[in-house]
Amino acid sequence: MIPQPLIDAVIVLALFILRIGLPLGLLMSIGYWLQRKLRPEDFESATTFDGKLTWRKRLGREINALPAWFPIVAMLMAIGAGAGVYRLAAGLGASTNLSQAYPWGLWIGFDLFMVAFSGGAFTLAAIVYVLNMRQFHAAIRPTVLTGLLGYASVLIILMMDLGRWDRFYHFIIYPNLNSALFEVSWCILLYTTVLVIEFMPVALERTRWERAKNLLRKLPVPLAIVGATLSSLHQSSLGTLFVIMSERVHPLWYTPIIPLLFFISSIAAGLAMVVAGGTLSYWVFKRSLSQELVGGLGKFIPWVLGVYAVIKLGELVYIGETGMIFSSGVYSALFLTEMIVGVLIPIVLFALRGVRASRAWSLVGAVTVLFGILLNRFDVAWFTLKPVPGYTYFPSLIEILIQIGVFAAIVFVYTLVGHYLPLFEGLAPVEQTPEPNVFRPEHAY
Repeated sequence: MIPQPLIDAVIVLALFILRIGLPLGLLMSIGYWLQRKLRPEDFESATTFDGKLTWRKRLGREINALPAWFPIVAMLMAIGAGAGVYRLAAGLGASTNLSQAYPWGLWIGFDLFMVAFSGGAFTLAAIVYVLNMRQFHAAIRPTVLTGLLGYASVLIILMMDLGRWDRFYHFIIYPNLNSALFEVSWCILLYTTVLVIEFMPVALERTRWERAKNLLRKLPVPLAIVGATLSSLHQSSLGTLFVIMSERVHPLWYTPIIPLLFFISSIAAGLAMVVAGGTLSYWVFKRSLSQELVGGLGKFIPWVLGVYAVIKLGELVYIGETGMIFSSGVYSALFLTEMIVGVLIPIVLFALRGVRASRAWSLVGAVTVLFGILLNRFDVAWFTLKPVPGYTYFPSLIEILIQIGVFAAIVFVYTLVGHYLPLFEGLAPVEQTPEPNVFRPEHAY
């Protein structure tokens, strides 16, 4: 047991850092970003310095070589880390607004979305290695990294969400076979391990460990099969958690087949993530998939979302609850926003050849898919839960800071890996992937 004086000292230190040190650092980072934008010539001369480099000057050159917003992201990550230390020391009740009536909130909604968002890793691996569509192989490395960072962020948030975070490993030693969370926990742990192994060729490529690299080259197909199996299990099992909540989840979202809907929507989210990632890497790292390949992946999205819409709306028709779509007040607004923005609009957009040929429009379509699935996960886990008399919930400042810090950490690590490791080997430079200037909608089917 940790001594109480030590816990109190950690809380005081964390509060001091959060309230004084990190805000000052964030302001300095914003000032650095503004200076790089307003006076870029100062940083060009610093980057091309040819004299003897001290470690401070070398560090400065490395920072100047990264995007101008990178220090801001680093400070946001540090603020989130400070909030995380405070939460672990102070406890769940003292640092969050969660309660017996609302044991789930911001963090669980984030976890549900990030698991779906990270579905691009298993979706693309299955497309390339199982369905043998090798033309999409160039997207494997950045997609696996995105999936790995997504699952790592889920594990961090789950740690924050545990009342006894010091016993996070107990599900391994003391399995509860009657719990749906047991299967979800094991699948997430095992699939994160699969993603680590899949990413190892990138980490080891510039080393001399030839035996390890030769072994890893033999594993993509079995890893893809294992990863797709594990993902299929826990993507759907996350929906199983809400099957037992029939008294609290609104009828527009509650259904015994919610595990199937979670699985199908995760495939759409994974494809949209790859499309969005291809466009963002074009702008940030100056290397990207060709737009022809991005558009090729976009072709699958209308079909997946179409199946999702037919099952979701068909289930409402079958049980006779279609009238609730327009008569449930704020719940109707949430449902219609989710279906129109997240399903109907992207189906129409990605059915157009002109959209799939344009980086900007492909990004718009991918963002609508991701927004719809984000809203769906938060609807199920938070927004549409039946209120409990006498209780309300809104995330505390610590919850929000930790969430922002986790997002910042994803961007931080992805940027560093993209800058220093061969993440985009095989992707075409910007000058070889010209952007079409004219958007000419044309139906593809």
